Amino acid sequence: MTFVNERISEEDALKFGLADIDKKFFVGATNARDWTIDRERNMYLRNVTNGREEYRSRSGWTFYCHGEWIYLELTAIEGGGKRGEPGWAHWKLQSIELPEHLKSQRTQILANLKEALIAYKDGGVFAMCTDYTVTLDI
Repeated sequence: MTFVNERISEEDALKFGLADIDKKFFVGATNARDWTIDRERNMYLRNVTNGREEYRSRSGWTFYCHGEWIYLELTAIEGGGKRGEPGWAHWKLQSIELPEHLKSQRTQILANLKEALIAYKDGGVFAMCTDYTVTLDI
């Protein structure tokens, strides 16, 4: 299976403890009820914060993989594409909070993150582009 964009069911919100995760974020919190998920590999990417004013290109995300949720911050450098056409995005990873026991798997986690961002496209369940490419600066 691969990553897909979908709305989060109440059952999944409870299963993954999203209400507790949302309590950790105040400024710019999204309380998003959509995600990019790979059910077979038990991974999801979810936008939890968006910057304001001069920080509007910066966003916070939770990436659930290897049985843990990981917090990361991305900056959107640039992107493009039109409705119904291919699109692209250039992201910069600003920070990632990996638990000590996952640090040896950083390369694989970042590859999975890039795969999720490609599936997320230009807006997850609201994406308008067809195919998508992503550049992720580490």
